Amino acid sequence: MIAAGLLLLAGALAACNNESRPPDASVTATATSVEVAAVAAQPSPSATDTATLTPTTEPTATPTTTPTSTPTPTATPTPAPQAIQLTTGGCCTQPFWSPDSQQVRFIDKPAADQPVGIWGVSVDAPQTAPEFVTDRLEESTASPDYLIETNGDTTVIERRADGQRWTVPAGGRTVYISPDETRIAWAVTNSDAPSSNQVSALWLANLDGSDAQQIATLPRGGLSGWISNDVLFISSRESLDSRQQILYALSVSDGTRTELARAERMRGQSLSPSGAWLVYYVTFDSDPSKNGIWLVSTDGSQSMVLDHDLFGAYQWRNCPDGCTPEEDRLLMVPFRPDATYHWLVELNPATGEVRQLTDPDVTPIKIANGDWRVSPDGRTIAFVESSDRNIWLLDLPEG
Repeated sequence: MIAAGLLLLAGALAACNNESRPPDASVTATATSVEVAAVAAQPSPSATDTATLTPTTEPTATPTTTPTSTPTPTATPTPAPQAIQLTTGGCCTQPFWSPDSQQVRFIDKPAADQPVGIWGVSVDAPQTAPEFVTDRLEESTASPDYLIETNGDTTVIERRADGQRWTVPAGGRTVYISPDETRIAWAVTNSDAPSSNQVSALWLANLDGSDAQQIATLPRGGLSGWISNDVLFISSRESLDSRQQILYALSVSDGTRTELARAERMRGQSLSPSGAWLVYYVTFDSDPSKNGIWLVSTDGSQSMVLDHDLFGAYQWRNCPDGCTPEEDRLLMVPFRPDATYHWLVELNPATGEVRQLTDPDVTPIKIANGDWRVSPDGRTIAFVESSDRNIWLLDLPEG
């Protein structure tokens, strides 16, 4: 079984046996109550100041645009979204979507005489018995166009349309495919060394693995994906001894690096669907003004820290036909440790506007362990409901 599949299976089984598991930051970016308290204790930024990221300066805590927040929901969305129960029996955790947004899937072994694999329930047939989809666990992280298999020292890319396969020289490591599907990138790290001495070599090749070449060395860094057809999203340190992590946009055509952010305790980095925006959060920084959720433009021209009342879980909302920078939206579940129910808000990075999507008095939901996922078409979220541990659906308001 492929290495990635084993990790996914282990995570799924652990989630079934341990309800207090930490969520995957790349998916939910859910902070702990201690982190939230640390951020909430900091003063809010001044709306009169501005900040611009440059390659030689750190982002400050004063935004170019100051978004407003809704700390206590008062407005009732029209029409009010209604949650729909999808599964029964508290069967599943870590849901993910089929590429066409028509099925919610999960890794499971429903019974002793049934196989371990990916199972799914159609969104059009809630509370029906799960259907077996495949025993290929790599399907859980597949794109609509490609599957990536990692098995031992071998990495294989499979094109879903015609089944064509390429073994690429990534040595069992995952690869990232460029938006135009012509190139791949991956990182090779000396992982047997202590973490303080690890260095990643960044590699680039054609989609079929040909013309592979090393393009950068990243002290205590790594690769997170593509921003555009020419630009990679990477992290690095200025040296092995440096305490600060730095996020860069790296041009593969000329090697230019644009610094996007730097901090000692930076987590939850995630690119928007268009690639124009980056979100991350910082906690426990010695400079209180740097703590909180940050949004930066990937061209390095804009930076803003969000109102501390918004601190909590976040995910980007997809667009049915692909998002433009103006269409990017960040879905957020503000953390309220004493709240009976959760609510959703939506942030427009281009304007800083925050829109409330649900009202707990009308749509009472509570997401268990930060376990939620936005559909590929951006119209629905699937989440594990805390009250019964089943997967539920919530259609998102348009707009």
